[in-house]
Amino acid sequence: MLLEIFSSPIAPGAQVFWLIVAILVGLGAGISAIDFRSTVFKKQDKED
Repeated sequence: MLLEIFSSPIAPGAQVFWLIVAILVGLGAGISAIDFRSTVFKKQDKED
């Protein structure tokens, strides 16, 4: 699916835009996962 998006005949600026959006979404998800994990483990440590 990604190969079809990047090989489709759209303007190069749009390709770069969607690439940046995908990277930002990935980074946001990763940061959220790290934050969630650290929050959960801190709560478990305080309960022990």
